[in-house]
Amino acid sequence: MPISENAITGIALGLSLNNYIPIVTHQRLDFFLLAMDQLVNNLAKWKYMFSSKKKTTVIIRLIVGRGWGQGPTHSQSLQSWFVHIPGIKVLAPAFASDYKNLLNESIKQPGPTIVIEHRWLHELDSKLIKKRKKTNLANLLSKGKSITIVSYSYSTIEILQLKEILNKSGVHFDHIDLCSLKPLNYDLIY
Repeated sequence: MPISENAITGIALGLSLNNYIPIVTHQRLDFFLLAMDQLVNNLAKWKYMFSSKKKTTVIIRLIVGRGWGQGPTHSQSLQSWFVHIPGIKVLAPAFASDYKNLLNESIKQPGPTIVIEHRWLHELDSKLIKKRKKTNLANLLSKGKSITIVSYSYSTIEILQLKEILNKSGVHFDHIDLCSLKPLNYDLIY
């Protein structure tokens, strides 16, 4: 298939309407902007336009983060755009086990899901990845009284590394790891 983000995403929509569950990977989030028409006007609105008679379960993997040299079209993080589109779920897990659990849940539910993947998580040393229980959109990784830190994706790993330094200085904090940006676990954050 030629690299045409709009066509690839449109084909995924067609497959989903025929009871397939396509998982599409766009290697650069920036270029997925070429498929926004398919996402916003077709995938996200299908259930509203046609009373959910057909499922549009499509998983769209979007890769973010610095790699081998970046330019203005290879370095954007546009998660906030996606969370403001009605009808889609947006995931950004830091840990492989959370990713697996959320992906399995997304496959079972109707509607499109975007998974924002930071490329630095792809080759993360497994020693940093803790055993995880079933994810409920967010996890409380530590408790403390000094401050509350809310993170997601690769920033969760950075906060885990910072925790050791802060704890030595007497700063103990609540650390909430958001696995899902939409829906958001407001109860845990509050």
